[in-house]
Amino acid sequence: MALYKYRGYDKGGKVIDGVIEASDRKEALRSLQLKDILPFEIEPSRKKRTWHFRRGFDRGYLFFQLGVMLRCGLPLTRALEIVIKESSNRSIADVLTEVKDDVTRGVRFSEALSRFPEVFTLVYVNMVRVAEATGGLAELLLSIAEYEDKRREQESKLKSALIYPLVVALVGSGVVGFLLMYVMPKMLRIFSSVKAELPLMTRVLVASGEFLRSYGLILSLLIGVGMVMLYRNYRSGGRLRLAIDRLFLRMSLYRKAIIVRFAELLAFQLKEGIPLVVALQGCKGVVSNQLFSDEIDRISREVEKGRSFSDAIRPSAMFDDMFKATVVTGESTGELKEFLLRVSAFMRKDVEKVTTRVLSLAEPVLIMLLGVVVGFIVLSIMLPLFELNQMVR
Repeated sequence: MALYKYRGYDKGGKVIDGVIEASDRKEALRSLQLKDILPFEIEPSRKKRTWHFRRGFDRGYLFFQLGVMLRCGLPLTRALEIVIKESSNRSIADVLTEVKDDVTRGVRFSEALSRFPEVFTLVYVNMVRVAEATGGLAELLLSIAEYEDKRREQESKLKSALIYPLVVALVGSGVVGFLLMYVMPKMLRIFSSVKAELPLMTRVLVASGEFLRSYGLILSLLIGVGMVMLYRNYRSGGRLRLAIDRLFLRMSLYRKAIIVRFAELLAFQLKEGIPLVVALQGCKGVVSNQLFSDEIDRISREVEKGRSFSDAIRPSAMFDDMFKATVVTGESTGELKEFLLRVSAFMRKDVEKVTTRVLSLAEPVLIMLLGVVVGFIVLSIMLPLFELNQMVR
């Protein structure tokens, strides 16, 4: 279905305009005639401009606000007006203003949301479309808010666990750079003044410091440009992306983590009444791994042709035997979504346990490495001083 903008005359001969949803221009014309509107201009609605959102936008809270107000009996347009008025994010307020205008003109809420994929993903748009048909829009929005809140909480836990190792690595790099680029040159002047022969480790350290002072900025720029080019090449797809994605999928922890995300989202959609084929298609964008997305696309096509989910997933190398057995059991009992939730909860605990263990091990390892590097630098400085002290005596 597409959106068409129109201008025409109503029964009273007054010029009116608006937006109508239709599969093509002829159907739009017929729909307007059934509404006693005589159009003199019908054209496809232009695509909205692309919106860019900064961090801090809480999608879950937005759905929560709308869901609560709809449950209290407020009309959708009035609920949108209140959210727009209270929003501190100018970009999201502009988007919601356009959504409200579309709904006021008679466009379905789901179609209005679908025009902004940067904010409202295909998964949520499909859920809203089903809820509009069944009359459970308020409950659905509250369910989406709860799902988003859990997802953000899980991401927050992982980010919090990564902060300490990153801080240690950053501070360690700063200390080493300071010793090499500022402390070492001053000590070198003292050693040069007495023309003492420096130990091998001190000469290595001096050479490293001189290299960083001479080429450190250029090297940093080259590394930065290289990383940007690598990232753009990865985002554009191609062999590099497939090679990197294939490498990540060989890591058991990574593969298990994306299976957890896939199972949770698939179960959530099935719980809200989304058909299995549509739910699988909505899961294609659950992770950025292209190989995993392609495999989900293959499975959804097989299911669309009439094969069962368990048969379609059986030859896949992406999923382990436990997940496949869960799908078989869930289909045979008619409780696929419940079994998906159970296996995802079990696998998530396993992922979190391993992640916590790895991060806990990373902290002392980083501190030990930092101690070794700083100890090497201090020893490289102190050895010539000891020799200089012996010469003075």
